[in-house]
Amino acid sequence: MQGGVSVGSWLAGMPAGPVLGAVLSALDMNAVSDDFVVDVLQACGRQRAHVEGLYTAAVATVVQRGSVVGSEQYASDEVRAALTLSRSRARTECDFAQVLCLELPAVHAAMVAGLIDRDRAMVFTHHLAGLPEDLIAAVIGRVLPVAPGLTAGRLRARILKLIITVEPDRAEDQYEQALADRMVVGYLDSAGTATVTATGLPPDEAAAATERIAKLAADAKRAGHRGRIDQLRADIFLRLLDGRFHHLTRAQMIAALLAETSPPSPANEPADTDPAEVEPVDIDFGAEGPVEAVAEVGRVSGIEVRARLDTLAGLNNLPGELPGWGPILGSVARRATARQHSGQWRWVVTDADGYLIAEGITHRRPTTSPPSYRAEGGIVELAIPATTLAQLAKDPPRAWAKVITDIATQYQQARERDPAEKLDTQPGRRHPTNALRRYTQIRDRTCTAPGCRRSAVQSELDHTHDIQHGGPTTTTNLAPACAHDHALKHRGRWTVTQPQPGHFRWTSPLGRSYPTRGEPITDPDPPPF
Repeated sequence: MQGGVSVGSWLAGMPAGPVLGAVLSALDMNAVSDDFVVDVLQACGRQRAHVEGLYTAAVATVVQRGSVVGSEQYASDEVRAALTLSRSRARTECDFAQVLCLELPAVHAAMVAGLIDRDRAMVFTHHLAGLPEDLIAAVIGRVLPVAPGLTAGRLRARILKLIITVEPDRAEDQYEQALADRMVVGYLDSAGTATVTATGLPPDEAAAATERIAKLAADAKRAGHRGRIDQLRADIFLRLLDGRFHHLTRAQMIAALLAETSPPSPANEPADTDPAEVEPVDIDFGAEGPVEAVAEVGRVSGIEVRARLDTLAGLNNLPGELPGWGPILGSVARRATARQHSGQWRWVVTDADGYLIAEGITHRRPTTSPPSYRAEGGIVELAIPATTLAQLAKDPPRAWAKVITDIATQYQQARERDPAEKLDTQPGRRHPTNALRRYTQIRDRTCTAPGCRRSAVQSELDHTHDIQHGGPTTTTNLAPACAHDHALKHRGRWTVTQPQPGHFRWTSPLGRSYPTRGEPITDPDPPPF
């Protein structure tokens, strides 16, 4: 509402605790002005985290005292009875509370202070429980200060990446154990439908499987299928598993889907916001060198893999990344890269802070042993700090010598001029060149909206200042935006500015601004442990 009560900046700066709780309890939300309603929301979030921290401490205390006067084995049953919980839920609550309060007191203190909520605290407990104390302390010291500004997904990726970096052997053992325990589970949902899920899968192979499903669904949609894109993905998943698509080519699969009658959609079903369904408004679909559709039976879809060049060359075991999925072991990154011999290989050289200096494409490939099978298409990003590239170029590993020499040569040529001189030569064209699209994807990493982790390759390219209003197609005016956040800008009345290339400011209809920037491509410095 316009006008109304002004709670001002004093509420924004008020720490969580009894005073803030009293203020919020006495506040008439309907009387708060539009200018400060977001401040109230954020204050409520801090206070909720504070109360959840107190609750967690109470659970841990009840368990401890119940163990003293009764039995440790049955201490959680007091919590079960007191809070009217199931036995399994009470056990889960007690385990979380004990790990948080006893093993991770700094994380619990941040929760009580209202800095992180329960979801973020659970990320810490899930990944750090049972690890050596020095490793726990080091990870917390590095990640906890920035945790309030990260979504739970980004926080999980940061922690997992650190653990893989510092303890690669431990991470490899855990991976192998989880892989050995892989399984498929099916069960009925409350609506009478079924869920089929698989756990313990190799991440690169799982990514290839979902990529294949996504591409088949997109192809069927373009061919005229009436179903929503999510419905199509589910249908294809089931038909690939139950044998109906056995030995069919891609074209035959799509023909079979089109021959089926799409189920009617409920009247209240939300609109499909997939790119295939959103009416384009300054939208550029696709990516340079996209992973091509699987044309024949038995061909595996390529995926997007990111890893350091020295990791792929076997000089270290730093984690790689599957965009949209998260960090992967160095060994998994090497295996996935080897399968994508025919994909597009992008080289990226970074500065001391881990951000982009120069990029390009290499057609050279290492002379390593061939994998058991090849994937079709895909994107491999070979990232390397400039200082490390200089060292590698002096004495490259034999199998990677041609690749490293090619990258070093291209990098030296690229340093001789500003990238904009090459990329911004056609500001009046609607769609960017392949080189400009690739540069933007590499620089920004993901959709640039607050909290979004959608890979830039899987996002649309948006003109920050709309092209129909005179915005140029240049490095200073392009950014990746997923289908939802592209529509958020054009239909949701959010505005976006790019104060400098790669730095963005999203402003909501309520006037609140949220700055964003892509994550560093390479870690700016090694972990201090």
